[in-house]
Amino acid sequence: MICYMKKHLALPFLLLTTLLWACTSGKNDKRKLLTGVWHANKLENKDMDSFFLNTQAYIDTIGKNSTDEVNKRVYGVTNMDSMRKILQSQYDSAKNMQMDAVKNTIFEFRADSTALLTFNGSIDSSTWTITPAGELVITELHPIEGESEHVTMEILGLTDKELKLRFAENGAYSTVTFNH
Repeated sequence: MICYMKKHLALPFLLLTTLLWACTSGKNDKRKLLTGVWHANKLENKDMDSFFLNTQAYIDTIGKNSTDEVNKRVYGVTNMDSMRKILQSQYDSAKNMQMDAVKNTIFEFRADSTALLTFNGSIDSSTWTITPAGELVITELHPIEGESEHVTMEILGLTDKELKLRFAENGAYSTVTFNH
């Protein structure tokens, strides 16, 4: 009887063990892949991208279909070419600042679950974990006024060379791509 039970319980036990190992090994694989230094190289945000496209269209067309009198009344100047050059310079400066901020973002995930997050040279210490759903959660180590701040990011892609994270901020979604 005991031999019979061992034979019939062995298969379900083996299947359950295999299933549990498969579920936990994926999380551990993500942890291992995530550990290391990641440099941001691309930021995608639909609202911000739309803003920059619309702003460029505005700069390209401002005052082109109006008379000098209308431009003087509406914009305060008649030399719209100079106005467009000034606006373009400001636009280019804003885009470059944004790109510099992205390029100077570095995430270092350590095996002990600490993370060093660098934004334009300013370093912040945090902890990190991967949820059972596969999301990355970063928790501030030195919370202001005793409250913890958590940032949850969806891991859209993770290989040994590339990390792609999606997160919400102020009702807008951003996707950041990092390289190892």
